[in-house]
Amino acid sequence: MVVNYITKDNGQLDQKINQGLLTSVLGNSQVDLVNGGKSFTLTTISTSGFQNHKRGGAFNDGTVENEKKVYTMSQDRDVAFTIDKQDVDETNYDLAIANISRTFLEEHVSPEVDAYRFAKLAQAAKANDALSEDTITKSNVYSKIKSSILPVRKYGPANIVVFVSSAVMDALEQSTEFTRSITNQNVGQTALDSRVTSLDGVQIVEVWDEGRFFTEYDFTNGFQPTAAASQINFLVVAKPAVIQIVKENAVYLFEPGQHTSGDNYLYQNRLYHDLFVVNSKKDGVAASVAKSSSQKSSTDKGSETADAKANDTEVKADDKSGK
Repeated sequence: MVVNYITKDNGQLDQKINQGLLTSVLGNSQVDLVNGGKSFTLTTISTSGFQNHKRGGAFNDGTVENEKKVYTMSQDRDVAFTIDKQDVDETNYDLAIANISRTFLEEHVSPEVDAYRFAKLAQAAKANDALSEDTITKSNVYSKIKSSILPVRKYGPANIVVFVSSAVMDALEQSTEFTRSITNQNVGQTALDSRVTSLDGVQIVEVWDEGRFFTEYDFTNGFQPTAAASQINFLVVAKPAVIQIVKENAVYLFEPGQHTSGDNYLYQNRLYHDLFVVNSKKDGVAASVAKSSSQKSSTDKGSETADAKANDTEVKADDKSGK
């Protein structure tokens, strides 16, 4: 632990800027936990269909099945910080528990929960052959997202969320696959808002914190993308296909004398959570991940060339209009 003691400052903190919990838009499900509270069971009922009726005869026998699947939670995380009473005083309360708690929640809890959920969604899409490796450009981004939404659209546009990286959002904003016009709805007196927040009724959420948008993480100490991880371009998620559970989110604060860990302030945080893709609705998740530079095909290079030509055409058009 490194402590920088006070010389003189105004108490302002220089912290990273982080997005909040993005996956909260998918909602939290209420399920009955079994097996000691670590698992829950979902039942899928299936029946056979109609058969041709034989007049004067008996009804045809149908079949009924009920399949039970057990889902077991795995993400049980915790941390504790002990801060000496005098360290709090001699850092001008920089190390006050309130500052530590806020920093930990903003810089670690929300990003890690999103990272775990996004990675698990991408892995579920891959397991269901609904993950593609793409080089996204402004000449293909619109069609790529549309084609990924199409098989998920049966869940209803209002029940679908598309999470996109900032690079994909930039490409979508400049897409050459459709035309757009700027109206007074987009422009204020001094501002222009050109970000795309919805596509055919489907909500689009930009993930500009790219550190939480990979396919695989090492959660040994915090979270870090593994060497084998791929950057996610976008995720298409149907809300009914996902179950998010937070079983326990316990935060404890103790002043010196309220515990047996010395003359310290004590902060403890435990988060027990998980995300599951429902087996019968696994087609409700699709993903696109970035290709590595070595994987780029001649087709991708052709897309990049098309973008360059489009840019060149736009520049020439501007030159002509300026003459």
